[in-house]
Amino acid sequence: MIALSSDGTVHKNRDLTLTTKYAYCSGQLSPRFGDSTVLYCNAKMHGLGLDFGDSMTPMKPTRRQMLSGLSALALAPGCKKPSISTAQADDTGGDGPDSAPVREPEPDALWQPEQEVDTAVFPSGVQVGDVGPDSAVISVWMSADDGALHLAEAVGDSWERLEESVPIVRDGVRAQALVTGLEADQAYCLFATSGGVRSTVSRFRTALGENGFRQITIGATSCLKFNQPWPSMTHVAKTHPDVFLLLGDTVYADHAETLDEYREYWVEALNTRGFMDVSAASSLIGTLDDHEVMNDFEGLTAPPEQVAAGLAAFREAIPQRLGEGGKLWRKLSWGKTADIFVIDSRTERDGEQIYLSTAQMAWLKAGLSESSARFKLVMTSVPITDYFAVFGDALKGDRWQGYPEQRGELLDHIVGGEIEGVLWITGDFHFCTASRVDMPGGVAEEQWEVMVGPGGSTLNIAAMLYEPTEQFPVIFAEWSSTLIHLDPGTGTVVVEWIADDGVVLDRITLQR
Repeated sequence: MIALSSDGTVHKNRDLTLTTKYAYCSGQLSPRFGDSTVLYCNAKMHGLGLDFGDSMTPMKPTRRQMLSGLSALALAPGCKKPSISTAQADDTGGDGPDSAPVREPEPDALWQPEQEVDTAVFPSGVQVGDVGPDSAVISVWMSADDGALHLAEAVGDSWERLEESVPIVRDGVRAQALVTGLEADQAYCLFATSGGVRSTVSRFRTALGENGFRQITIGATSCLKFNQPWPSMTHVAKTHPDVFLLLGDTVYADHAETLDEYREYWVEALNTRGFMDVSAASSLIGTLDDHEVMNDFEGLTAPPEQVAAGLAAFREAIPQRLGEGGKLWRKLSWGKTADIFVIDSRTERDGEQIYLSTAQMAWLKAGLSESSARFKLVMTSVPITDYFAVFGDALKGDRWQGYPEQRGELLDHIVGGEIEGVLWITGDFHFCTASRVDMPGGVAEEQWEVMVGPGGSTLNIAAMLYEPTEQFPVIFAEWSSTLIHLDPGTGTVVVEWIADDGVVLDRITLQR
């Protein structure tokens, strides 16, 4: 823990208690921590911290230091009648429902074609995004004008090459293609070729079919400003998750204005080891937050040309399907196990009352109501949890809390419609949590949100000052990526936060 006394002295002591009564939050007094003075450190400057700037390396207190040698925690707070509740991570016995089947084994090693790899022609490998049961969106950054994609499918413990290749043509800096005719829940490898040379190989797995029902594992992270090469992503990639979620602030392109300037940030990210390892091990589902365009931007008030350039660069880098009317918001289905709703928490804001457009709100409410999947995962780049207990009202206008009418409308719809299995997944705040969306007694106290990352951005020490509570049974700050294990048979969600050295920093089980 890092705290500043009233004379500016830096102390490193978790139990430090200071005499000054208020914490200063971006010039605002916040009586959130009793008799202590806290200076929140957060590169995002949510009114909760400082920006150390691009040239400075942030201090990094570790989870193991915070726990003074205690092992990672599996927490089980009591709950009254949750649609997703907490349970012991190792509580798998009893007479409850049976676990769903697990994924079929697939080859450990990547396919190794014969052609020579040329990173001058293919600098960033191949990215796979928004997979369906029979298709996937493929992006290849390449200097050649054209080429082809080649695929192999897993057969037992080896890879069998498919006869047909898929032609690709560069458009700007990359080629993108929708590959169809794939089999549901099937492992594939692929690479690109041009002029006798090839890219590195990536692997992915298609989504479950309409009636597919098995356990799935999801990787996730957010906020990747510092800490290259993002080693926690490499450790998660080694598990070959079914899909990997990017919750926003994948790049910090606040100083860019033109498409070419935004591309420079994405080139750096795509060629960072951790990102390359994830891209080679799994498909991606991405949403953006603010730093892909500019700090704290609101789509309807920001310069439209700059928003368009930032959005175009994001779509070039992270392969994705277009939502309704070409929007960012969209749904990816994984059979009867999960529907993943990707919402746009930025580009439709008006800075006053509108957080999601009327069309997006109607789409999300209808989709949640109609979903027959056991889990409904909602990717929101900014948390929907009520953080008053942690931050008070400090700059709440940048998160769901600042839009109470729309937040209430959505949460009331879920509760009133008795929609089970909703799990919110978020990033943005530069710490890790499992939280009840509302404080005890609130309408959404039975809903849960998981905050993933930060994979590399400045750690927010607010999480180190706040002890776990019923609303926040997990709260800490450490560079990390996350694994989310879904078992639709038992209704169990196991969440693990993975450190840069591969250690499980914390674990919690959420169970119906």
